[in-house]
Amino acid sequence: MEKMNKYFAEHPKYNSMVHVSVGLGIAWLISLGWSYSVVALVLGIIFIVIGIAGHIYPLCAKPPK
Repeated sequence: MEKMNKYFAEHPKYNSMVHVSVGLGIAWLISLGWSYSVVALVLGIIFIVIGIAGHIYPLCAKPPK
């Protein structure tokens, strides 16, 4: 967790992009409550997966030399 926090602190634009994509994914999935749509389901899943991958990447990234 500490490695991820350090990476996000050093890369604020990356941090914001990851968290915006998670927010968009949640918003698309919540929008399914108003009218069921395959497009909303697919977009929600895609943005959630992007957000999860964005949180995993800092754990696998090599520190710069």
